[in-house]
Amino acid sequence: MSGENDTASTTYDAKYLGGHSGFPKSRAVHLKLTSEHIEIPELSLMIPLKRIFIVQLVKEEKLATRLLNLPWAKDKKFMMLTYEDEANFEESMVFDVKKTEEAKNAILNAKKLAIT
Repeated sequence: MSGENDTASTTYDAKYLGGHSGFPKSRAVHLKLTSEHIEIPELSLMIPLKRIFIVQLVKEEKLATRLLNLPWAKDKKFMMLTYEDEANFEESMVFDVKKTEEAKNAILNAKKLAIT
């Protein structure tokens, strides 16, 4: 369902690579973007857009200091999503998204609309 649209949400196929303290193992996931949140059903996680403060594309070299021992291609870009959880802790999650640039831009645009 990569980038499949309906009236309420857009879903992106991805692989969660790590970074979140509660989810140490990588796994295939779906990022379901709505006008108010990102839902990751496989992790039973719903992140309100208003709690997201960084969405960026990063290369392996920049991630190596945060997440070690992951076999990535050197020029490949990954999406890093940083947000404040319900306990006010910062979490940074890294995803290998099939449509990385599209997903990043869609999240940033939804976030702008949610703020206004």
